[in-house]
Amino acid sequence: MTRPPPPSFVRLLNMLNAIRQMSPFDNLNGEEVLLLDALIVEWHDRDNITVSEVMADARFGSQPTAYRRIIALRDKGLVCLRTDSKDKRVKFVEPTQLARDYMASISEGISVLGQSPRTV
Repeated sequence: MTRPPPPSFVRLLNMLNAIRQMSPFDNLNGEEVLLLDALIVEWHDRDNITVSEVMADARFGSQPTAYRRIIALRDKGLVCLRTDSKDKRVKFVEPTQLARDYMASISEGISVLGQSPRTV
Protein backbone atom coordinates (compact mmCIF):
# COMPACT_ATOMS: atom_id res chain seq x y z
CA MET A 1 0.00 0.00 0.00
CA THR A 2 1.31 3.44 -0.93
CA ARG A 3 1.55 5.99 1.83
CA PRO A 4 -0.02 9.40 1.28
CA PRO A 5 2.36 12.34 0.93
CA PRO A 6 3.23 14.18 4.13
CA PRO A 7 0.76 16.93 5.04
CA SER A 8 3.34 19.70 4.54
CA PHE A 9 3.91 18.53 0.96
CA VAL A 10 0.17 18.63 0.24
CA ARG A 11 -0.10 22.11 1.77
CA LEU A 12 2.86 23.25 -0.36
CA LEU A 13 1.19 22.00 -3.53
CA ASN A 14 -2.08 23.69 -2.54
CA MET A 15 -0.25 26.96 -1.88
CA LEU A 16 1.57 26.85 -5.24
CA ASN A 17 -1.70 26.08 -6.99
CA ALA A 18 -3.41 29.03 -5.30
CA ILE A 19 -0.61 31.42 -6.30
CA ARG A 20 -0.63 30.15 -9.88
CA GLN A 21 -4.37 30.73 -10.14
CA MET A 22 -3.82 34.46 -9.60
CA SER A 23 -3.41 36.70 -12.62
CA PRO A 24 -1.13 36.70 -14.68
CA PHE A 25 0.07 33.28 -13.54
CA ASP A 26 -3.25 31.71 -14.54
CA ASN A 27 -2.31 32.50 -18.17
CA LEU A 28 0.99 30.60 -18.05
CA ASN A 29 1.16 27.25 -19.78
CA GLY A 30 3.14 24.36 -18.31
CA GLU A 31 6.28 25.10 -20.33
CA GLU A 32 6.25 28.75 -19.25
CA VAL A 33 5.88 27.70 -15.60
CA LEU A 34 8.83 25.33 -16.01
CA LEU A 35 10.94 28.11 -17.53
CA LEU A 36 9.96 30.67 -14.89
CA ASP A 37 10.71 28.20 -12.09
CA ALA A 38 14.10 27.37 -13.62
CA LEU A 39 14.89 31.07 -14.00
CA ILE A 40 13.98 31.68 -10.36
CA VAL A 41 16.46 29.02 -9.29
CA GLU A 42 19.15 30.54 -11.54
CA TRP A 43 18.42 34.10 -10.32
CA HIS A 44 18.93 32.85 -6.79
CA ASP A 45 22.42 31.62 -7.71
CA ARG A 46 23.55 34.46 -9.98
CA ASP A 47 22.43 37.72 -11.55
CA ASN A 48 23.37 37.59 -15.22
CA ILE A 49 21.54 34.88 -17.16
CA THR A 50 21.80 35.33 -20.90
CA VAL A 51 19.09 34.57 -23.41
CA SER A 52 21.63 32.33 -25.16
CA GLU A 53 22.11 30.24 -22.00
CA VAL A 54 18.37 29.72 -21.68
CA MET A 55 18.05 28.83 -25.35
CA ALA A 56 20.88 26.28 -25.05
CA ASP A 57 19.13 24.45 -22.19
CA ALA A 58 17.46 21.36 -23.67
CA ARG A 59 14.75 21.39 -20.97
CA PHE A 60 13.07 24.24 -22.82
CA GLY A 61 12.91 22.64 -26.26
CA SER A 62 14.63 23.84 -29.38
CA GLN A 63 16.32 27.23 -29.42
CA PRO A 64 13.44 28.94 -31.27
CA THR A 65 10.94 27.36 -28.87
CA ALA A 66 12.93 28.49 -25.83
CA TYR A 67 13.14 32.01 -27.25
CA ARG A 68 9.35 32.08 -27.83
CA ARG A 69 8.85 31.06 -24.20
CA ILE A 70 11.15 33.85 -22.99
CA ILE A 71 9.20 36.33 -25.11
CA ALA A 72 5.90 34.95 -23.76
CA LEU A 73 7.14 35.56 -20.19
CA ARG A 74 8.23 39.05 -21.22
CA ASP A 75 4.84 39.77 -22.79
CA LYS A 76 3.14 38.62 -19.57
CA GLY A 77 5.28 41.02 -17.55
CA LEU A 78 7.38 38.44 -15.72
CA VAL A 79 10.79 38.99 -17.30
CA CYS A 80 12.57 41.77 -19.09
CA LEU A 81 15.50 41.64 -21.47
CA ARG A 82 18.48 43.86 -20.80
CA THR A 83 21.14 44.48 -23.42
CA ASP A 84 24.72 44.15 -22.25
CA SER A 85 26.41 47.55 -22.18
CA LYS A 86 29.68 46.13 -23.54
CA ASP A 87 28.32 43.81 -26.23
CA LYS A 88 25.00 44.80 -27.79
CA ARG A 89 24.52 41.25 -29.11
CA VAL A 90 24.18 39.86 -25.58
CA LYS A 91 20.86 40.09 -23.76
CA PHE A 92 20.17 39.15 -20.15
CA VAL A 93 16.90 37.75 -18.82
CA GLU A 94 15.91 39.56 -15.63
CA PRO A 95 12.94 39.30 -13.27
CA THR A 96 10.38 42.09 -13.23
CA GLN A 97 8.75 43.32 -10.05
CA LEU A 98 5.86 40.95 -10.76
CA ALA A 99 8.27 37.99 -10.82
CA ARG A 100 9.88 39.23 -7.61
CA ASP A 101 6.43 39.45 -6.00
CA TYR A 102 5.74 35.88 -7.17
CA MET A 103 9.00 34.70 -5.57
CA ALA A 104 8.14 36.57 -2.36
CA SER A 105 4.67 34.98 -2.28
CA ILE A 106 6.18 31.53 -2.54
CA SER A 107 8.76 32.30 0.16
CA GLU A 108 6.09 33.71 2.44
CA GLY A 109 3.86 30.70 1.85
CA ILE A 110 6.66 28.29 2.63
CA SER A 111 7.46 30.06 5.88
CA VAL A 112 3.77 29.97 6.83
CA LEU A 113 3.70 26.24 6.07
CA GLY A 114 6.63 25.74 8.42
CA GLN A 115 4.91 27.65 11.24
CA SER A 116 1.45 26.11 11.23
CA PRO A 117 1.51 22.36 11.54
CA ARG A 118 -1.77 20.84 10.45
CA THR A 119 -2.80 17.32 9.59
CA VAL A 120 -4.61 16.38 6.41
